[in-house]
Amino acid sequence: MINIKASLFDSTTDDTTVVCDLLRASTTITVALHNFACVIPVNTADEAFEIKDSLDSVTLAGEDDLNNIPGFDLSNSPTGILKIKDKDVLVLKTSNGTKVLEGIKQRDPDIKVLVGTSINAKSVAAKALELCDHEIELIMAGRRHIFNIEDAIGVGLIMEEIKKQAKDQNISIHMEESAKAVYLLAEDHKRAVDLIRHSDASVRLNKRDFHDDLILASRINICSNVGIYDNKEIYNINNKWEE
Repeated sequence: MINIKASLFDSTTDDTTVVCDLLRASTTITVALHNFACVIPVNTADEAFEIKDSLDSVTLAGEDDLNNIPGFDLSNSPTGILKIKDKDVLVLKTSNGTKVLEGIKQRDPDIKVLVGTSINAKSVAAKALELCDHEIELIMAGRRHIFNIEDAIGVGLIMEEIKKQAKDQNISIHMEESAKAVYLLAEDHKRAVDLIRHSDASVRLNKRDFHDDLILASRINICSNVGIYDNKEIYNINNKWEE
């Protein structure tokens, strides 16, 4: 029996987690794994510049409250990231996602940490079921430790896929009430997409002309990349296993 639960920001499991920061860090990371060997998430611009000074073929991406950072190549834009080719490392400064990832590993280095969102819900659900021993925790990154609806829908879409795939594979699961709640929130896909596109974060993105990012981030199951966070780096776990 695999237990499934949803949590906000902080993790409590000792098994497998899926972190969702739908607008936009998880989406940016997932699409970046098309063109980059790895993504290194950081909390500050200074950390990013230090890494760039020590490595070759590095692209810096990120922003401060939707404002561009001087010296960075890109903002935290998934559509912008897709245009970058022939680079090895993406260093991504996030407002919240990095703190969540680091917090999990600091508590227990052996926890398996996947990056999931709406665009890779099916693939990340499959990988979570494959990797877990007894529990999957779906973590909503939120905004400054506060609940937001887009991350709840993101983990709800992943929960939907876990439930579907577990049934197909005759795997017994137990959904805690938190998992049931996010599942019900995302069950109607048309409503789910509408809620994402009218969320507070979406309003902020639209005001800054990030409409294309919003459209991409609210699509469902269009990408098979699955990022896994380990040793402060994120790589595509499928590619890693094929090497």
